[in-house]
Amino acid sequence: MDERNEFGFCPKCGALMMNGVCQSCGYGKRTQAASGNTDAGEKTRKKRKGSAGGRIALWICIAVGVLLALMVIVFLGASIFMAVRQAGQSQMPGYGYTDPYGGYFGYGNPYGEWEDDTSDYYVPDAEDEYYKQITDATSLELDYKVVWQSICLRPDDPDDLCIYDCVYPVLSGEDEAKFERMNRRIRELAHAYEDSYRDYGQGVTSYGYVTYMDEEKVSVVVEHQLNGEDSYESKLRAVTFLVETGEEIPCEQMQEIDEELVKQFRFRSSSQNGTVEFLEELSDEELKVCLEDARDSVMFYTPVGLEIGFNYEAGWVTVTLKNQTL
Repeated sequence: MDERNEFGFCPKCGALMMNGVCQSCGYGKRTQAASGNTDAGEKTRKKRKGSAGGRIALWICIAVGVLLALMVIVFLGASIFMAVRQAGQSQMPGYGYTDPYGGYFGYGNPYGEWEDDTSDYYVPDAEDEYYKQITDATSLELDYKVVWQSICLRPDDPDDLCIYDCVYPVLSGEDEAKFERMNRRIRELAHAYEDSYRDYGQGVTSYGYVTYMDEEKVSVVVEHQLNGEDSYESKLRAVTFLVETGEEIPCEQMQEIDEELVKQFRFRSSSQNGTVEFLEELSDEELKVCLEDARDSVMFYTPVGLEIGFNYEAGWVTVTLKNQTL
């Protein structure tokens, strides 16, 4: 360490000064004190300035945090709102479009994968040679409309594949009592396997279609798919109503079954369906019985014509009768 002292004479009393301080009168102490106080004040101001800057930074951080929290709350609220809105408006995946009240309208299969493009799906037309595929053919231009009802029963065990899915149309209009009678009959057809679906290893799916509707009549078809462990069955049920009264139209009123129709059925099935072994093995008398069977015969209207057929062990078969009207 190097320590050195400076000496001089006091300008006030002439006495010896050491290191700028008079040893007699003390001249020079007040000057250093004043200088020291100045430094201390400067340090105090610096400390106060630094403290104010920290508070500003703290408030900025708090404001940014509050803003971020509000943004998160707004985002979550918007997400929840959209999810609830979509859940309220959701229908079965379909083709065509949905009206503001939740009804599905249009042509196409409402049970396949969700797509907006309907170009690959069958749209029946009166000019078609025959009806090619069961599909919806609804209209917005009438005094009544169609919405869809669904039920799904799934086991708690994820390894249990036995499920029950049912989707069917519900008719609604001004005369609520009339449409309720019609809907009761539709539910009866659609829910035919609800109590027995556990009898099939992989459950049952029941899909309903509105194959035809106008101001006079409406036809509803339900296809049941019975999914066993090693087998698969498909059953078709149909009902047609007079819209004015809500009464069910019996099959014999839609089409009389006679020998001529039996022959026509064979001919049309051959051209429309190819070879159906079960049908080939039936005599004309047996085929007539199948077409008249109260449980297994099916008849329903489409834009192409009247579809007529029956269920059998391996599935069902129908043909199209053109220009058949009540």
